Amino acid sequence: MEAAETGEQPGTTYLVERYWPGIDKALLLLALNRLQRTNSDMTRAGSPISHLGSVLVDDEQVVYSLIRAGSEDLVREANERAHLPVDRISRSSLHGFSSLAHM
Repeated sequence: MEAAETGEQPGTTYLVERYWPGIDKALLLLALNRLQRTNSDMTRAGSPISHLGSVLVDDEQVVYSLIRAGSEDLVREANERAHLPVDRISRSSLHGFSSLAHM
């Protein structure tokens, strides 16, 4: 079944790990706004990419982001354009996130 038939957005889900000393909620929200603008620009230009959500682990100063895109290279490019740190990008599958799994 094609993604369009299931209502899912095409692409693969990637987990982006960011070890980010000094990060807090306010800084993260500003950064995610930049990422959203970058994603919108890239999508309009023909490279669909979507930030599904992020988790800030305050005590560890780590941010985990879920991004759906056609390739790891697009994920890396979006993060670079938004000036966000990236330590690792891993292909992922979602389980138990019902609202995300159907996006």
